[in-house]
Amino acid sequence: MTVQELRSALLGKEYPETVKIGPDQNVIDVDKFLHIQFLMCDQWQKDITKSPAYGRLLKFYEATK
Repeated sequence: MTVQELRSALLGKEYPETVKIGPDQNVIDVDKFLHIQFLMCDQWQKDITKSPAYGRLLKFYEATK
């Protein structure tokens, strides 16, 4: 899944107050989380699949399907 596909799938939706994306990761401010992760992806210069922000977005996507 590309970053643009993730943008389309994740932005503009309503989410619960807290989203658990992993056994040790909870997102408590979804709007801020998404904003920062997409900014980090936009600034990533290497292979996007190696970006930690991209990995977190994929986890978030899977957790909110």
